[in-house]
Amino acid sequence: MMRIAWIELRRSNARLVGLLIVVLTGVALLTDVHYWDTQWTRLANYHASAVFVLLPIALAGGAMLGRRERRTRADELLGSTGRPRWQRITPAMAAMAVAVVLAHLFVFAAGGVLVARMTDYTSVRSMIVPVADSVILVGGAWLGFAAGRSWTSPLLPPALAATGLLGQLGLSLAEAPGQMSRLDNLILVPQPPIYDWETVTGRAILGHLALGAGLATAGFLLAAARRWPARIVAVPVVVGAILAAALIPGVGQAGRYRVDHAAQRLVCSGRVCVTAVHQTSLTTIVPQAGRALTLLAKLPGAPTKAVEWRAATVYIPGEADPSAVPVGPGTIAFTLDQETGQPGRHLVEDLVWGAGAPQERCEHADEVGLAAAGAWLLGTDTITTDDLVPEATFDTQVRDTVQALRRAPAAEQTRRVTALRDAATACKPGLTSILTGKDHG
Repeated sequence: MMRIAWIELRRSNARLVGLLIVVLTGVALLTDVHYWDTQWTRLANYHASAVFVLLPIALAGGAMLGRRERRTRADELLGSTGRPRWQRITPAMAAMAVAVVLAHLFVFAAGGVLVARMTDYTSVRSMIVPVADSVILVGGAWLGFAAGRSWTSPLLPPALAATGLLGQLGLSLAEAPGQMSRLDNLILVPQPPIYDWETVTGRAILGHLALGAGLATAGFLLAAARRWPARIVAVPVVVGAILAAALIPGVGQAGRYRVDHAAQRLVCSGRVCVTAVHQTSLTTIVPQAGRALTLLAKLPGAPTKAVEWRAATVYIPGEADPSAVPVGPGTIAFTLDQETGQPGRHLVEDLVWGAGAPQERCEHADEVGLAAAGAWLLGTDTITTDDLVPEATFDTQVRDTVQALRRAPAAEQTRRVTALRDAATACKPGLTSILTGKDHG
């Protein structure tokens, strides 16, 4: 049987289907190679997004292979042999499965070569995602094969491909924007995670495996069974697979992703630490963060360590940003660009903003006072950060505040900036008046 399967792999359309999968997935990855080539999680998500198109290809390819016997009028001749039907069809189905799986995993492996050169952190769970998606593609190909053995119309392959695409579009449009339910688990292009330390949950992977296994089982039953009672068993198998895929992962991002604490592990160089998933950025960050810590050291009780900001929970679109993993005393946190994993152009300014006070807890911060304190530490009149979108008069207000602060004696300047930092840490208002000396409290 292995020899026959090898012949099928060489002579059937299985190789063509595999080639289409390689081309389409490769094109999908090459459209934005600089986004995913630094992290395994990003590669897995970008690679999985192609399944939206690959499943219809698998359905159509399986249907073309299933039509072969009747299209060539060899079905009666092959049916007259003494071998049972399942033995006759297994080599062809196995050849299609091998072609689909190898093609899908080949592109992921090729992308993995680039990722392995750019990161020191390996996400094993992300590597399981393409395996689960491969099972779905095999299930689609086998269902198409079963359909092709029953209906020989040349319109069947494109009809199955269109059905696969329209079904996915229908699921994505079934709910109002911003609402999430278990139907989202059936969409093969899931919402990607925001942070590099978010990884796919075991439940989400199990849901895809259940869907793929159910589709493959149903396809084999429909193709191999001679009598309708046996074929009817395929219906509850498909229904059960769909229900399992919808129910197992849970609802929304919190069901599909979880925080990978190994990826959040801190890797340090002296006084500066980043997460393990961003370890390759450490050499770029150390000089900038070190300079910011030196500037902050002008103040009493200044932080002595800078660490990358980490989220305590998974980010959920439409909701508030997740809370931060608490940092110890004497530590200040900085953020990295979530698309590149690199620091922004103004990391030093971000760290001295507000004289080192944590600002993510304050809803209505005095931006002018915070900016003026940072500018004073930098020895400039204004300050620019990566997240700042100032109003027209913002720079003028900051400049006036810094100039008013510098008219005070040196010791008084230090006292005021220190007082601003403490007030900002406690989310108190009136920070600008502290620097100008109008707050005598």
